[in-house]
Amino acid sequence: MTLAPTRPGGVPTPGAAPGASALTRCFGAAAGSIATEHWNSRPLLVRAAERSAQGGRADFDDLLSTADVDELLGPRALRTPFFTMVKDGVGLPRSAFTRSAVAGNQQLGDLADSDGIARSFADGATIVLQALHRTWPPLAAFCADLAAELGHQCQVNVYVTPPGAQGFKPHHDTHDVVVLQVDGRKHWTIHPPAVELPLKTQPSKALGPDPVGGREPVIDTVLEPGDALYLPRGWLHSARTTEERSVHLTVGLLATTWADVLADAVAGAGRDDVTLRRALPLPGEHLDVEGFRAAAARWVEQLDEAAVRRLVQRRRDRAVPAEPVGALAQDAAARSLGAGTRLRPRRGLTTRLADAGDRVELVLPDRRVAFPGWVRPALEHVLASATTSAGELAAAGTGVDEDDALVVLRRLLHENVLLPAGPA
Repeated sequence: MTLAPTRPGGVPTPGAAPGASALTRCFGAAAGSIATEHWNSRPLLVRAAERSAQGGRADFDDLLSTADVDELLGPRALRTPFFTMVKDGVGLPRSAFTRSAVAGNQQLGDLADSDGIARSFADGATIVLQALHRTWPPLAAFCADLAAELGHQCQVNVYVTPPGAQGFKPHHDTHDVVVLQVDGRKHWTIHPPAVELPLKTQPSKALGPDPVGGREPVIDTVLEPGDALYLPRGWLHSARTTEERSVHLTVGLLATTWADVLADAVAGAGRDDVTLRRALPLPGEHLDVEGFRAAAARWVEQLDEAAVRRLVQRRRDRAVPAEPVGALAQDAAARSLGAGTRLRPRRGLTTRLADAGDRVELVLPDRRVAFPGWVRPALEHVLASATTSAGELAAAGTGVDEDDALVVLRRLLHENVLLPAGPA
């Protein structure tokens, strides 16, 4: 029997071949070249047939299907701003695709109106499902996988375009994207950047009405179901449907830049140099620019590699959002916890241990949880293990017996640090 591949914490990876990473799920064998040949530099296109020939899955229906789109906009009544509609690059008024309803004693005015959506779609408008990594579990899991692999935050939008339509004119994004064609066909035209690696403060609209400027495209092709395209930020692109509709996922890679790391570092610069803590002189007094530059240069010279690596790691720790907690599952696991109950660390939750006298503190993003100091080896074992149980913890030579292990694990469940791991 072949077991499903798992992410850290033992959660199955949607639609992947056994052992496949999220990038391999999209690009097959070519995923290995992204870091060295494509990242932040040039596009990569991999066809479904190539990936299938390598033993990968050919389609992306497991992440989101056309039936899922109808479910989100129909029975699930998705609300704005999680969806919108655009025609010829201009957003439609919400009244064209939303309806009102009562929930409890509140009037809601932003629910998906399936009738209005169908009419607008038939009239040539594109449906945009926004931030589905927050609302659709398969995409949430996939995004978490990709963020953990890349070390950068990820988000997912979905574009459902009717036949013979274009959602947006040629433009660039200020983040890298992975385009996954789910259904139908779409003709993509891609040109080199007008601005290399633009920041959020350098949007396409600043380039004027014709950013392409008559240059020849680098890629001019039709994406079909299962095709995957990596596009670095800044590359100009537009897409138009053929004689059939198109559904594609745009996975935004919200990269941390060296400018971000520098900003993080500068935020603490005043702690290290009193010159940088001094207030600016009053208007009319001498402004010592040279002294400032000298102090800044001195501070940069003292910024050691370990400090920079800590700043980078903090950014990477925030790339993967903390996994949602099932309140009922947590309560049931804590109440029924036994020696053989398997638990796993919560994905995306940043933790560390800090000594505090005769106690040890588990440092979480928003609080500290104190334990007796002698429990530290047991905590280290739990946090480093893919899964564990009280019986295993007691047998691991960490200084706790089975009863102590149950107390520790139950506390970590109540603090939402551990989650039920499911059957072995």
